[in-house]
Amino acid sequence: MPSIVLAADSVKTFGPCSPVAPYNSGSITINCQGLSKQQSEQIQEILNKILTEKLDFNAVMRKLDEVLHEVNPNAPKTTYTFDGSKRVISPGRNKAYIGEAYGIYNKLGQLEQARDWDGLLKLSEEQMQERPTWLTPYVLAGEAYLQLGQREKARELLETAETRIAGNPDYEPLNRPLTEMLKTLRGR
Repeated sequence: MPSIVLAADSVKTFGPCSPVAPYNSGSITINCQGLSKQQSEQIQEILNKILTEKLDFNAVMRKLDEVLHEVNPNAPKTTYTFDGSKRVISPGRNKAYIGEAYGIYNKLGQLEQARDWDGLLKLSEEQMQERPTWLTPYVLAGEAYLQLGQREKARELLETAETRIAGNPDYEPLNRPLTEMLKTLRGR
């Protein structure tokens, strides 16, 4: 059975890929069933690169999800409507959920109404990282940057949102404010 070794000491675990590293030190050997020697070496290389270069784990996982969708077009795709409703689409299935993002949408609205631009910016940026396919936080972060006088950053985010929202009826309520902010930034 191929193993994945992440460092040079000798902590070992057996089973369906469930490593244990006492005291967060030493190496970890992961034994996984069903991997070829080449697959094991490639996974080891990837994991060591992530650890060595101290990559953002969430960013790596988002990229892996993107790759999965490119490799398997039938894999479920998650999108969001302007109000944070989550939609999961796969062949023959289309489900919508009102979940955590919907509550966050309401909090974003409260921050905007209170003109708490720093708070709006912070929460919007967190959501852009956590839910990169949800475009409302891009618009609201752009608005916050605009109100805080950071016009270039505002323009960058708002133009990104404009491009990604174009023609998407799920974001119709954002079209007017987005257009108005971009007019202000473009001097029209």
